[in-house]
Amino acid sequence: MVIKKENHRFVVIIEKDIFEQFKILAEKEKRSASNLAAKMIEDYVRKHN
Repeated sequence: MVIKKENHRFVVIIEKDIFEQFKILAEKEKRSASNLAAKMIEDYVRKHN
């Protein structure tokens, strides 16, 4: 996967069981875990900006 110059990548450390639950939630929305996390972060920043 190529990351565009205007995008950034960072690592989030969470408990394994929380991540497994998060993956299930993402699957229910037909998203990958990373895609859902990115959407959640974008929504949060837009709401609080």
